[in-house]
Amino acid sequence: MPAARNTPAPARPRRPAPKIVWEAVRADYLAGLPAHECCRRHGVTIPALRSRAARQRWRRIDQPWTPANTLSPDDEGVQLEQRSEGDLDRIDTCELVFVAHRRMLRCVLRGDAAGALRWRRVGQALEAEEAEERRYLCQEEQLNSVRLAEEADGETWLRPTPGLRLKSGADSADSATPNSGADPADSDTANFPDRAEDRTDS
Repeated sequence: MPAARNTPAPARPRRPAPKIVWEAVRADYLAGLPAHECCRRHGVTIPALRSRAARQRWRRIDQPWTPANTLSPDDEGVQLEQRSEGDLDRIDTCELVFVAHRRMLRCVLRGDAAGALRWRRVGQALEAEEAEERRYLCQEEQLNSVRLAEEADGETWLRPTPGLRLKSGADSADSATPNSGADPADSDTANFPDRAEDRTDS
């Protein structure tokens, strides 16, 4: 007969903390104590604390109240919009990069890793756009310098167009005289028929 295996007894479910413990947790949490410190002090788990805080709508004393889907008045983006009076053309891209960076830092301090990564990607996209704008302005400045230099030399400045080749002076001169290889006498004959009759008689 095979020996019976020693199977571990099923784990007993953990008893929930009594009401008096949760009252102490709530008091410390609302007073501004971090969640992990509240759990360590009172022996509860962080998921249980998060669930109860969301269900009972606990709000910490160190977090200002803001309505849903709105930003704090101290947010850099809100202040930037107020300074520009809602005119987006008055906002530089570098200012938007600063706003994205500050919001990323704020997410890091609050422990919101996903939000920090999102604002980091936004900041990188804005930095790339700012670099493109800077490159375009540098090209425009170089073209203006060339134009001013050629105008100072008395030449007519033509802005270069990609894919367009200018004809040389010889080609343009040839195009101006389509019958350059013809005999001058033949051209005179075409214009004066009397001379053509004289040549035939002779």
